[in-house]
Amino acid sequence: MKKLGILNREISYLIASMGHTDLLTISDSGLPIANDRNCIDLSIVAGKPGIFDVLEPLLEELKIEKVIFSEEIKKISPKMLEETLKKLPEGIEIEYVPHIKFKELTNTKAKGIIRTGEQISYSSIILVSGVTY
Repeated sequence: MKKLGILNREISYLIASMGHTDLLTISDSGLPIANDRNCIDLSIVAGKPGIFDVLEPLLEELKIEKVIFSEEIKKISPKMLEETLKKLPEGIEIEYVPHIKFKELTNTKAKGIIRTGEQISYSSIILVSGVTY
């Protein structure tokens, strides 16, 4: 039995399979996800688990070099953006894209999507995997 870290076997496998520049989306409960995508659905009820419940342990196990947000988060959910930025590693590259592009990246490029119960508009984020050497 695994002693430390993420216990969810699907998430643990996803992290272990990530390579440099692979994308992993942590989605709110409303982000449309294509049927053919690798989606790990953790949502239970509205708001649970939240984005941070998933982001924080992922940051412990996954080396990331960039985070992508929807441009719309700046105007629609600035508090969520501020709180998310505080949780990210220092010096991490931040990119903002229009929400339509965000959905396209999620549904065509992301290696996996972890769906949460988060109900804050535009709170979904894309993590771009880094390299540890």
